[in-house]
Amino acid sequence: VLLKLMNKYGFYSLKKEPFLYVQNETIGFSFTFKDPLYGELTRLFIPKSEQEAEDFLKKYHWYKKNGSKFNVEIKLSNYKQEDPQISFVKDNQELSVDELLELSTENIIKKDTLKKNEMYNKKCQRTIFLLKEILQNKVAMAKDTLENYQKSQNELKAQTENLQKYLKKYSKGKISVADIETKEFANPIVAKVFPTVNTKEELEKQIDELINEIKNVEQNEDLIYQKYALIKLPLMIKDINAKISLLEEYSKKKKGLFSKKENIEEKLAKIDEESVLKEIVTLENYKQNEINRLKEKYAMLPDLDKRTIGDFLIEFDNLNIEEPKIEEEKEEIKLSYEEIMEELEKGFDNRPNEEKRILILYHSILKHLLLKKTLISDKEIEEFINVLNNPNNIMIKIKYFRDIDLSSPKKFISSLKEEANKILSFSPDYMKGDINVFFKGPKIIKAEDYLFASNKRILSPSQNKENDMNFIASLKKGSPVFFIPNEITYDIENDENLIQKTKQPFFLIDMQKNELSKTNSDIINVVRYQNVFETQDKMNIVTNLKSINVDQYKKIEIERKD
Repeated sequence: VLLKLMNKYGFYSLKKEPFLYVQNETIGFSFTFKDPLYGELTRLFIPKSEQEAEDFLKKYHWYKKNGSKFNVEIKLSNYKQEDPQISFVKDNQELSVDELLELSTENIIKKDTLKKNEMYNKKCQRTIFLLKEILQNKVAMAKDTLENYQKSQNELKAQTENLQKYLKKYSKGKISVADIETKEFANPIVAKVFPTVNTKEELEKQIDELINEIKNVEQNEDLIYQKYALIKLPLMIKDINAKISLLEEYSKKKKGLFSKKENIEEKLAKIDEESVLKEIVTLENYKQNEINRLKEKYAMLPDLDKRTIGDFLIEFDNLNIEEPKIEEEKEEIKLSYEEIMEELEKGFDNRPNEEKRILILYHSILKHLLLKKTLISDKEIEEFINVLNNPNNIMIKIKYFRDIDLSSPKKFISSLKEEANKILSFSPDYMKGDINVFFKGPKIIKAEDYLFASNKRILSPSQNKENDMNFIASLKKGSPVFFIPNEITYDIENDENLIQKTKQPFFLIDMQKNELSKTNSDIINVVRYQNVFETQDKMNIVTNLKSINVDQYKKIEIERKD
């Protein structure tokens, strides 16, 4: 039955896991997965029912295809046991078969829908900001209109009084000025305040409310009257000023005994006859034209997308409004593992060459010499000096060891440490996010230690020759470190040749600037198993798991000291 289920999901117990596991009356599956912390692990799953077996195969089939894409991990209840409880986990949440399937199907649609909704809301927020700017613009224009109306009205009144003085003197009261109609406006137009909204329904509702408010301002009868008056009042003032100028000239002329008598009344009447005032429309017509224009504008809005209404109104009225800046909620941007590593690599590339040289000295086959305790013998140092003096290594010697004294092991160690101490003046790299780094060393980490670590478990360096413990350190955001991507090591094919090996990420962590923020005293024993096979009916059947070694791990957290 289990074999048929395996075949159903494309597993044939041939060359690739999972394999069928059979031992006495116990039947199940042997499978292998890559744990992000402990590396490749092989374990057994022994189902209690056919349904449980199919559920596991469904999950495992999905995991092989989609696990890394959706950041789903396999977690074990016990890392020593051959057949622990197995969980498929995302963001510390165990997922069922249906939830896993939903991740790779509906999740994509949901994400796409959410993204579209988010973009729609942002565009609506932009429209709201534009409409608020338009409203402020219209209210400011209404305020200016009222102020200009009042100035023009006061000027007309003053000039009218001035004209009346001249008329009393020169027309002997035959010509009078009609009373000027004045209109006072006690309450200027103010902009209504709108609250901040976020949901689609709230945004769309507020867009409609803002449009109505802008429309109310534009259709305000007082404002329409003032705009019309500002067309008429300057013309009235112009005519009055022309009459005043005429009377002023008349007053300057000498009145001789035989001078021709001028008909001042006719000249004043001519100014009225030739006045442009006769050509302007009446208030009623102006008002109707304004109402018709606004009706035309707002009749087009229902057919427009709410995301573009602001742009339309700005263009229709030819307003000069800058693109508003939408203030978004500041969310902490969490960088991915790849982005964090990319930032570190950029930081190293941007360092001066001298700093790169010193840092790479720390990531050499002699890194243990830079610890507080020297663990390399004089004989080993002499052998390395001979390697440096090999003509094949002249470039490495000149580039990285040019200031190191090679005359004796003692002077070599002393000058190497003196050179490396230059790092104290360098600015560290500050972690842009949290990542796990690995290193091997004694159980107790001291405050004065320099820790050597790698973000790759298989490259985890040793703090000394006796690897007491495997550490998994969560290096927290903001921690100061020195990141070194390249290593000086031996050429594998020729031990006498030194090479600079790239893409060997290395972290130098000064524990005087960092601290252990959280440490678990429990030691995790991770047993590594190997399948024991038998061939049956041309299939590979696992009959047993063989323990090949036990690794001890301790999890810690390292963060910047306050």
